Amino acid sequence: MIKVLFVCHANKSRSPMAEGIFKKIVDDSGASEFFLIESRAVSTEEIGSRPHPETIKRLEGIGASWDGMTSKKIKQIDYRYFDFIICMDDQNENYLKKHAGIYRDKIHLALDINLETIGQNIPDPYYTGDYDETFNYLMNSLDQWLTMFKINKLSKAIDVEDHRISTKPLFLEDSKGYYWDIEEKKYELTDDATDEAISSFKIFYEEEL
Repeated sequence: MIKVLFVCHANKSRSPMAEGIFKKIVDDSGASEFFLIESRAVSTEEIGSRPHPETIKRLEGIGASWDGMTSKKIKQIDYRYFDFIICMDDQNENYLKKHAGIYRDKIHLALDINLETIGQNIPDPYYTGDYDETFNYLMNSLDQWLTMFKINKLSKAIDVEDHRISTKPLFLEDSKGYYWDIEEKKYELTDDATDEAISSFKIFYEEEL
């Protein structure tokens, strides 16, 4: 099981939004039994409070649940327990790496999954007021995180540095041309896959043409 923890400043807007979105897209892919997904804060400002109403609104808009979500501060045991600790900005990252000790390699910025957005922060809508911007950042990046996990057959022993995404592989562009084989934990092509998609698939999985 891959244990994923999302972290932001107060666990009020961004990290609960990320938790809800990721649970939704993982569930939609049929892979929920292989993941444990939670979120935390690096501060104590909002401990015990539920997600921001605008976060709840975005989650409900895609049919994602926020049931049971309340702000919690990250604990020392979380660094050991979770496999991937995905944070929203460099201030979160600095705090987490300062306290993570030998587990600091588990910590990643959410946007570091894409080669084009390495080192970039997801804006805090509590200050910007733009919850749609934050939602769109998370929808795009978390889809890429899930693709990365699927490509690696849902392994938790993944070097993210080696599996960043720049553009979606060609064979994933047409939903009719592939499906996710939950038993094999691998993408497979359908009979509708084009020659270009087949070539892309083989290159992606480093198979001989």
